[in-house]
Amino acid sequence: MSILASCPSCGAALSFRPGTMVAVCSYCKALAARKDRDPELIGKVADLVDTGSPLGLGASGTYTGRGFTLAGRVQLKHPLGGVWDEWYLALDDGRWGWLAEAQGHFYLTFTQAPHGTLPPVDGLQAGGLADLGPDGLWTVGEISEATFHSAEGEIPWAVEPGGTYRFADLSGRNGAFATLDYSETPPLFFLGREVALADLGIQGGTRKAPKLGTQSLNCPHCGGALALRAPDQTLRVGCPSCGSLLSAENGKLAFLKSLKQPRQDVVIPLGAEGTLHGEKVNCIGQLRRSCTIEGTEYPWNEYLLLDSRHGFQWLVQSEGHWSLATAIPMGEIPPARDGQKNLWAQGHNWRRFQDVEAVVEGVWGEFYWAIEQGERVEVSEFVAPPRSLTRERQKHKGGGEEVNWSLSTYLEPAEVWAAFKLEGAPPTPMGTASFQPNPHKVALAKSALWLVGALGLLLIVVMAESVTHRNVELFRKRLDLYELAHLPTGSTAAPRRGIPVRRPAPAQVPAEAPLAEPQEPVFFSGPIEIKDGHSNLALTLSAPVNNGWVSLEGALVSETTGVAELFLVESSLYRGVDGGESWAEGEQTATVFLSAVPPGSYVLRLAPQWDGRVPPVQAIDVELRQGVMRWLYPGLALIGVLLVPLLMVFRMAAFESRRWQESMYMSRATSSGGDD
Repeated sequence: MSILASCPSCGAALSFRPGTMVAVCSYCKALAARKDRDPELIGKVADLVDTGSPLGLGASGTYTGRGFTLAGRVQLKHPLGGVWDEWYLALDDGRWGWLAEAQGHFYLTFTQAPHGTLPPVDGLQAGGLADLGPDGLWTVGEISEATFHSAEGEIPWAVEPGGTYRFADLSGRNGAFATLDYSETPPLFFLGREVALADLGIQGGTRKAPKLGTQSLNCPHCGGALALRAPDQTLRVGCPSCGSLLSAENGKLAFLKSLKQPRQDVVIPLGAEGTLHGEKVNCIGQLRRSCTIEGTEYPWNEYLLLDSRHGFQWLVQSEGHWSLATAIPMGEIPPARDGQKNLWAQGHNWRRFQDVEAVVEGVWGEFYWAIEQGERVEVSEFVAPPRSLTRERQKHKGGGEEVNWSLSTYLEPAEVWAAFKLEGAPPTPMGTASFQPNPHKVALAKSALWLVGALGLLLIVVMAESVTHRNVELFRKRLDLYELAHLPTGSTAAPRRGIPVRRPAPAQVPAEAPLAEPQEPVFFSGPIEIKDGHSNLALTLSAPVNNGWVSLEGALVSETTGVAELFLVESSLYRGVDGGESWAEGEQTATVFLSAVPPGSYVLRLAPQWDGRVPPVQAIDVELRQGVMRWLYPGLALIGVLLVPLLMVFRMAAFESRRWQESMYMSRATSSGGDD
């Protein structure tokens, strides 16, 4: 039951629910603290900042089946500018909770008794892990300081006008959210999760209608016309006419400083409307940032897009390459240590590409934070083409810092031109972007079906050939070379290169008689019947040569037509030792293939040759077979089928090499073969 009291400043009625410690007078803005008797005046609050919140005091809703009422609101200032709302929820069961609202996101938390000792604020690091003992490990998203700005309704803690509060925001899996409030010792622990307003069933309340559409204003410095397309969320405006930086807090424009802007080479004009990935967007801000690597400056442009749900996205342009970036919850990404090369997140392995310091150089249009020219952010990029994860770490005034993650998806320039109906053709991108999809990998994937079909057809042909080639023996013979050369077995006559001949003894031949012409040793086979006129022939020569050679000049002669199929086959083997290492060259067995011949009776004519007068071996083996499977042609066909995919693989690897040559982690990346 609420306790009624009077405002100590103006006498208006005040209400204190169970658990309420401070109430704000709706008439005189007095801040009254609850006491045993009459409320005590502790100050007055400033006017509330119009944040465009869809919530209002007195609204009701339900959470997990329990009703609640929005009993109060506190507005806190962030060190980087701007304020956010913390709504006090009074539940019907007597408990209370907080519904924090920031940049269109809502986080519902309830105070919890920690199950262990909470870490001190100095022991936390933005982007690192916070060990809460039995309450698990949490990712630290932000460590900062909040300053009390204003309030309305009832508040369950003793606020102080202008007071500051150290806090740390933590993120967990599946939207889990927690806050450590260091305004007290020991710190307070708030546990909850990100929620959607639709799930809370908010109804009623005294909220103001949000500002919709474009608000037309004039620059207080040059008088130029300005159109604010997100007036409820805009904190800073860069005047495109005079280059002034303006404050847009409290719904009014105020001159802050003149900026020395760089040359404006943006592609998408302010106010341009387009459709990206089925979402209507409007360009409300243009940002130019740069980083310096080894003395060379690399600039790029970023376009702030406002979508139909009043959410923000970033369209990034760098050397003709484009990407679309959206913020993702901290809890969805595991902490990345400094120098960590690989990061497993969202079902992918992300490889670290670079670490740079990004500097704001130019500001045009409106922005949802208190941006400054010269603002610096530490950026780490992890890539898994065609996407990248980017971690931005920014330090706050007073020693705080925060970490934000964004997911970027590569866009083809033609997509951007079509989305915003830009004139002309997009310029050709320069070089290779860090997370640009590998075009050769896409082509290789598209050719996979063709490759599978070609390999299947080749396999069918090979199987059919193996069935039709029955491998029939037509002829087999061991030829005695000593007998063919008319030499005695084991002859040691002096070697002579050429055809071996047998000369008569000098006593038997007159001195004036000429020597007989040497006769070539030739062997003729008996009739060989060939019945299959469609299968090839293979003649194999086997000779146990060692540091020597034997060849056969042969012919397969038709007894019917006299047509001869000529061939030459050689068996050679040489061995030796060179520099203490043994070597060998050649084969003792060699095969020559002949084309198919018409059916009929044939004779083999074989003329062996060797180096010297005496054969290097006494006998050789000769075999003629028909229907022998020759793997050379299927092998050549296989190479032909694989040639295009192999070329694509080579080009894909070359593309990855060019990509990682731009990375700070080139050696580590190239050694592991790239991301594809």
